[in-house]
Amino acid sequence: MTIGPGAMEELAVPLSKQNNAGNFMKHNNTHLAALGLLLAMPFTLPANTASSSDDLVNYSEVREVCASRNANRNAYFGDLHIHTGYSYDAIQLGIKNTPADAYRFAQGESIPIPPFDQNGVPLSMAQLKTPLDFAAVTDHAEFFGEFSICTDTTNKLYHTSTCSGLRGENFSGYFEFIKVVLDEDPKRIAEICGADGAACLEAAKSPWKATQEMAEAAYDRSSACKFTTFIAYEYTGTTNSNNIHRNVIFRNAIVPEQAISYIEAPTAPALWAQLAERCHKDLPNCDVLAIPHNSNISAGAMFASFAAEREKAKSAAERAAIRNAMEPIMEIFQHKGNSECFNGLPGILGQPDELCNMEQVRTLGEKIDRSGTKQVVEFCTEDEVGRRGFSRFGCISKNDFFRSVLLTGLQDEASIGLNSYRLGIIASTDTHLGTSGATDEKTYPGHLVTESTLEERLVPPISSPQLLDGNPGGLAGIWAVENSRDALFNAMENREVFGTSGTRIRPRFFAGWDIADNACELSDSAAHGYEHGVPMGAELGSAPQNSKAKFLITAIQDPNAAPLQKLQIIKGWVDAAGNSRNKVIDVVGVENTKGAVDLDTGVWSGSGASTLCAVYEDSEFDVSQSAYYYLRALEVPTLRWSWAQCAALPAKKRPVACDNDAPKTLQEMAWTSPIWYSSLKESAK
Repeated sequence: MTIGPGAMEELAVPLSKQNNAGNFMKHNNTHLAALGLLLAMPFTLPANTASSSDDLVNYSEVREVCASRNANRNAYFGDLHIHTGYSYDAIQLGIKNTPADAYRFAQGESIPIPPFDQNGVPLSMAQLKTPLDFAAVTDHAEFFGEFSICTDTTNKLYHTSTCSGLRGENFSGYFEFIKVVLDEDPKRIAEICGADGAACLEAAKSPWKATQEMAEAAYDRSSACKFTTFIAYEYTGTTNSNNIHRNVIFRNAIVPEQAISYIEAPTAPALWAQLAERCHKDLPNCDVLAIPHNSNISAGAMFASFAAEREKAKSAAERAAIRNAMEPIMEIFQHKGNSECFNGLPGILGQPDELCNMEQVRTLGEKIDRSGTKQVVEFCTEDEVGRRGFSRFGCISKNDFFRSVLLTGLQDEASIGLNSYRLGIIASTDTHLGTSGATDEKTYPGHLVTESTLEERLVPPISSPQLLDGNPGGLAGIWAVENSRDALFNAMENREVFGTSGTRIRPRFFAGWDIADNACELSDSAAHGYEHGVPMGAELGSAPQNSKAKFLITAIQDPNAAPLQKLQIIKGWVDAAGNSRNKVIDVVGVENTKGAVDLDTGVWSGSGASTLCAVYEDSEFDVSQSAYYYLRALEVPTLRWSWAQCAALPAKKRPVACDNDAPKTLQEMAWTSPIWYSSLKESAK
């Protein structure tokens, strides 16, 4: 995809400064050259240094071909959002686990976790029941240099107040770091980094290099392909206390010398530009993507309508194309809540969906912040970017949620000729203990040191979505030819990915015009789906005359979790009057909805299924209306961690806080990436 230079100036302006671009440009000029490069360059995969024998995967690195290769794809589970003691908000709380420890944990080894004794020694061990297939440690890049300086006992700055704050020895010093990532014009802390910040930029190379080496050491390049790592980091922009964080994932071991942080690139377009220059341009065989996460606490800052932002459709379309290329997927679920949907959003027609409330951390109404000030949380007005979304006091935007931002993409398509949000989905944990993939409700140890005991986890938070409002997080699912970096990365680029709320449900989703009604009865239904349709993450081709879209949907139960209850298709479209609409369709398994959960044992009294499959035809399909569809697979209800861990204790030993307002049950689920249909192809005939 080649994108012309017309949108260069628009792309450099952050959403919060759309009407005051001049003020922002005074500190953003350094990004313009890179941005021009990004807009002028074609988005293509890097040249390959080696290729596989049957061309199912073109390798960009030297490695053995996986013995388990499968043209019809295998399901792999992993975690692409993991923090260790290399992150400023983990070391401050005493975490000493390294990326190497997180990778050992992901492969089934045990690692120490809090609480700590009086000498700071961890008192517990954690271990996964089932190892992961892949993982990426994504420590915050913003303070790699400061971390390196402030943990070096021989450095003359070691005893400064700011360094003490980073190490968790005083809060005022730590708050200096928080202020940096909240600022629209972030600057490094001069006391540590010098007036020009150069000392920290240089020092940042060491932990970034160590991060790479630990990922390389854990990567299985043999034909067994047991475990795959990605070199990665988190970009931690929190402008005006709104979450605009991204996890930056590299295809292979060829990565820039510096991890580009919010301080160097204070807007998402600036990040894309610098990644394009330092990876795509400067390093042959380097490839990268960014994964936005927690749009639910962004108050409209993470995603916005490109059509509404710009008067010129051409520049809006160019910017949308860049985002689609650089950010093909988003994180729909993690310990800070569910970003799938929110009931009652203005301007969207459809029936309420009770499952939107599952681990939902945003609510409307009056709240009191830490200072005792009353805050009234409302819906954002059209195209408004609020403030304090991260603390949950900001307004709630329709574009904070996956389902409704997909509708914004369809609206933009009608206006600028390009769908601005072709987003696939994954889920992950966002653990800050190094416990990659630890999503079991019964053994959930918390994500932060401040959640390391059950009593601590049961405390209702005032602002940030954690403690009682938090959850164990989810898992990233990838349908790929094999468990290698290139195969998994290709699948992410193609959006053939899914997310789960923590269990290992395996959902599959195909759409086509001539999928057989008996596809579920075939010996290889996936092969039929590929031959007669497109998989999750793709776009349906032009509709044959008088055709209706048909869908092949399947899901397989996690053998170590609860049975499946039902499969649903969620459809979104913009009608002839320009109204945004969505609909939840129960397709198969409705007979499994009757039953109850025993709150003492967690046993479900109703029926369930190990496998569900169906072929569904959209009888309301309209060739003139662009639409998206995605699959949601549900388990039967089970106990939420906040009650499961209480119920496991004798009644007399349960903390008083076990009596709380949190739901006692939940339904674990999986979401596939959408399949899109575009009416523009029909109008172009």
